[in-house]
Amino acid sequence: MNGERIERELARLREGGQNADLVLDGRWYVIYRAVPTAGSQFSLPVETDVIVPVPEGYPAAMIDLAGLPKDSPFLPRVKGGQNNQGQHSVNGVEWQLASYHPHNGGGGPPWDSAKFGFDTYLDHLIAWLDRLA
Repeated sequence: MNGERIERELARLREGGQNADLVLDGRWYVIYRAVPTAGSQFSLPVETDVIVPVPEGYPAAMIDLAGLPKDSPFLPRVKGGQNNQGQHSVNGVEWQLASYHPHNGGGGPPWDSAKFGFDTYLDHLIAWLDRLA
């Protein structure tokens, strides 16, 4: 895992006003804070935190999956949210990973480590939380 690269990517997000943290809790994760959602149309929150596991071998290995707090009202409404990909306790929060794969047939372009990173993954998370069922 290339921690220096991830920190540069997260710094770009912070410069744009998006808070995201690289966290080690048994393994590495990125936690995006207050990601906007389309929740208002369902009387749900307009933002939520999202966790993404850092793949071993990043950046050669593609970023995949996304998780929400395990009791999140968004899990039944997001693509792949009902397909539990595991629960992780990180920073005192129980997270449930969803079957969300934007770079592997999920609507995004194929993974290219020269173009994509945790900074660009935010775009996919925003789109994911904007398409609620």
